Amino acid sequence: MGKENRKQNKKENEMYDLITSVVLYDSNYSDIEKYITQYFEKNVNQKLVFVDNSEEDKIRGYINDIVGINKYDIDYIFSGDNLGYGKGNNLAINKYVGQGKYFLISNLDIEFSIESIKQLIEQADMIGEFGVLMPKISYRNGENQYACRLLPTPMNLFGRRFLKFMKNYVEKIDYFYEYKFSSYKNDMIVPYLSGCFMFTKYDNLIKENGFDKRYFMYMEDVDLSRRMFKYTNRYIANIEVFHDFKKESHKSKKMTLAHMKSAVQYFNKWGWIFDKERKKINKEMVQKYGGGE
Repeated sequence: MGKENRKQNKKENEMYDLITSVVLYDSNYSDIEKYITQYFEKNVNQKLVFVDNSEEDKIRGYINDIVGINKYDIDYIFSGDNLGYGKGNNLAINKYVGQGKYFLISNLDIEFSIESIKQLIEQADMIGEFGVLMPKISYRNGENQYACRLLPTPMNLFGRRFLKFMKNYVEKIDYFYEYKFSSYKNDMIVPYLSGCFMFTKYDNLIKENGFDKRYFMYMEDVDLSRRMFKYTNRYIANIEVFHDFKKESHKSKKMTLAHMKSAVQYFNKWGWIFDKERKKINKEMVQKYGGGE
């Protein structure tokens, strides 16, 4: 075999350290450029995949120009329809099977330092087997977003939304649901990690077939986290990223209805009241991290 052929075969068989999927929908060019700029770490073999769920294919030329100038390894997938968050990410997840060690599912409005990606990969390599890793998620002002969660009960989702007039009761629900019984200062095992930044072991993500396509928007991250928990999901306290979280489903009647529809689909799948697995896992987590019963 000639020298050039050997080089070509090596390139084709090379595994990415990390493949990242970001779903777009009528996204601003400036937000896309900002994400690209912060993403690429010189010492990491990584690929970035944008899945565009917009109605028109307007962004392709813009991304091609950025790739041409900077030689970044970026793929652009135009879905041709608003598939939703889970189905959109699945296009990227299924396209690169066998080509990456880790797969990151990220929102476009996530901000992180240039070193964060490298640190996450190093942590993942040390841990070995896992489902999902998530760093500390903060607002830009440094306030904790409490993105670690127990598996939700119907009261966690419906009660905190429609019983806001019962402030003390809702705060008590959130105290347990959002892991506020812990300090968030140490690494933890967590059954549900927010879908805004899910760093997964790619092989395990494929074993679970990615996101469940029954969810259009909301609850798909809960469902995936729950299925990945068999491999152990971990919160990594010493790495921090920032999320411009706007709680869109609380501001729009349309988004509220979409959230409620997905919640019904989730509880129909996993159980409303009689969910023994949820009860067992949640009890173990509360006891493990100091919350008592």
